[in-house]
Amino acid sequence: MKKYVEPIIHILVWGIGYFLILNYTSTIGDFRKDKGPYWVALFFGMLMNQTVFYTTAFFLVPKLLRLKKIRVLIFSLLGGFVLINLFESIIDYRYLAVFFSTASESFIVYLLYNSVVSFFILLVALSYSLVKYWIQNEKLKRILLEEKLSTEMAFLKAQINPHFLFNVLNSFYAKALKNNVPELADGIAKLAELMRYMVYETNEDKVALEKEIHHLKKYIQVCQLRIANDDDVSINFVVKGTVNTVKISPMLLIPFVENAIKHGIDPKTKSIIDISLKVEQKKLHFKVTNTIHRSFHSLIDEPSGFGLDNLKKRLSILYPNRYTLDTKEENGYYISLLILQLD
Repeated sequence: MKKYVEPIIHILVWGIGYFLILNYTSTIGDFRKDKGPYWVALFFGMLMNQTVFYTTAFFLVPKLLRLKKIRVLIFSLLGGFVLINLFESIIDYRYLAVFFSTASESFIVYLLYNSVVSFFILLVALSYSLVKYWIQNEKLKRILLEEKLSTEMAFLKAQINPHFLFNVLNSFYAKALKNNVPELADGIAKLAELMRYMVYETNEDKVALEKEIHHLKKYIQVCQLRIANDDDVSINFVVKGTVNTVKISPMLLIPFVENAIKHGIDPKTKSIIDISLKVEQKKLHFKVTNTIHRSFHSLIDEPSGFGLDNLKKRLSILYPNRYTLDTKEENGYYISLLILQLD
């Protein structure tokens, strides 16, 4: 029911406004009711005002404000304001002046009048959209905070004292070195580093992209320890662009890699996983491609993919209107592509 409240209010406001103007006011002059359907002139003016309002409040401000393109927003509003008033005034002057007793008014008078009305509508639209934008932002912040608290609480309930785990891993690492098993020691060291990052480095809202990349590489290295030397498995990770100045939300990319390794590797057949990360024009492109093995539990067999619903929910909260996420099957490969608009 709530989703119908806003449209109903809009219909009532415009309807009442049109009725009052039609019956109790005059515009540039008095309407000549003997000249046919003079309400057409009023309806056209109302349509122009609605165009100004809805284009501003529901398209320009929400889209450009979220992308923080303030300069583009200002120029778009000014350009649109000028164009629509010129268009409305030309139509009034050439085709609708017959409905007014003061039909001899100059084009400038029509333009000034329409500009004043449109400016008032523009101010109302800006106020409406900014208040709505603020309310939505506060709602998103509250949802994000609740999610964060819920996640932290679940983590606190489930976790074993990390210091204890790190001490145990350090003991295993020392024993592996003592018994001259360097590969095992290296694996334990990498695992400890992964855990340390997950426990201590991801508490911030944003982390350096370089750290996320380093974490992904360590995760891949740990997974590669489970692959036999004679298995035909290839995992490639390519990074392009300037990543040292970029920050993103932590643990946002790892689900793609986890899924690719979980479902894209079959020791019995050739398996390929290609991971590419590119930063270009304030956008992050992250693409993961893995072979599809029907004998394994593939991604499409799971009702929600690799936590795709959860990932989309996180993205909609952390990067509202600033991301695209596409997944598809193509020529025996599963392809995931995430594009983030960076700050």
